[in-house]
Amino acid sequence: MIIQGIRARKILNSRREETIAVRVKTLQGTFEASAPAGASKGQNEVCGFSPKGVNFSASFINALGQKIVNERMTFDKFEDLEKIEEIYRKADKTKRLEILGGNSLYALGAAILKAIAASYKLELWQFLNGHVKPVMPLLLGNCIGGGKHTREIEKPDFQEFLILPRAKSEKVFDNQYLSLQAYKEVKKILKEKDKLFYEKITDENAFISSLDNEAILQVMQEVKKRIETKFRGTIDLGVDLAASSFYDEIKKEYNYARLNGKPGKLKTDEQIDYLFNLIKKYNLAYVEDPLNENDFQGFAKLLKKVKDARLNTLIVGDDLICTNHELLEKAIKSKSINAVIIKPNQCGSWIETKKVVDLAKKNRIVPIVSNRSGETCDDTIAHLAVGWNIPIIKIGIVGKERFAKTNGLVRIERKFGR
Repeated sequence: MIIQGIRARKILNSRREETIAVRVKTLQGTFEASAPAGASKGQNEVCGFSPKGVNFSASFINALGQKIVNERMTFDKFEDLEKIEEIYRKADKTKRLEILGGNSLYALGAAILKAIAASYKLELWQFLNGHVKPVMPLLLGNCIGGGKHTREIEKPDFQEFLILPRAKSEKVFDNQYLSLQAYKEVKKILKEKDKLFYEKITDENAFISSLDNEAILQVMQEVKKRIETKFRGTIDLGVDLAASSFYDEIKKEYNYARLNGKPGKLKTDEQIDYLFNLIKKYNLAYVEDPLNENDFQGFAKLLKKVKDARLNTLIVGDDLICTNHELLEKAIKSKSINAVIIKPNQCGSWIETKKVVDLAKKNRIVPIVSNRSGETCDDTIAHLAVGWNIPIIKIGIVGKERFAKTNGLVRIERKFGR
């Protein structure tokens, strides 16, 4: 496949922040991809854009695009993305892409992949999985937000309170329906129990509550009961602590605004015991970033306690790994996690992202592809989840940017699924 033109431009994401969209023109048509952005970022995540701004990063993509067109570079397989990544890395030799940023590289790679797929008259997911019948992922949705996802003073320390619906039909649409019903029940219960609840929402359209962590977990338990009573299906509960956001590096302790009704501090072993008790008490199936992003040993201790208790809980690394295969190798050696978040724009590189997914699967670590809090209407990660047979997609519940992904999955399932 020969590219006839590449054009990068600045757009706004769901937080009304500047981001980049890249269009690739070929004989088959024009293909566009755009990059999201996270509010909570790991130390090892690449920079989003150049310190000079999105326009500078876009200008580089336009210059790179002209080089690709002039040299008539061919792109026929996934590995051909190495051609652009090599040029990009020569221009920005910093480890975290501090000159150009990773979002523009990610968006360019995604647009080229869409174009390659179209050259074979395939959809992106088909191209990624070798045109095998699709297996649809489960939907992980954020109901209530806290931490860095809200600027409210009265809020939970944990960043996200999540649901993983499992409809008996196993259909994406039915799982999405359960998520939406759970979201409505959350709203009803918060109106009853939270005197400061005014239906405000986070960047991911999760509700903002003034209740503390345990009070919200009790709300989520009630939601689970109501949904499982009314509908055909079950709901698993989960949390994303983003624990680094309230960890004191100097004092080596976790600072809680409210712990048992008042401010509290926990050392690492106390944090592990506290979380293990929450997992047992509320039957949590999913716990993301429970400890500081550099604490591989602490993650390992928590995972061991969970395994020893024979609990089916995913201990998930996000900030711990940052979609980096070297960090994932470290986590594997230290037995720190049994699940890992996949965010392609954390590393900027599609080649690196594929390495992380393959390494996770090889070592029986569950990969979970995830959206970001600042999203666009691009549905690329939905195709990635299906194409690489990733069992869970963390996608949000409501909002046009989140619906773009779920609707994309529903369309794939209806057109190509069972």
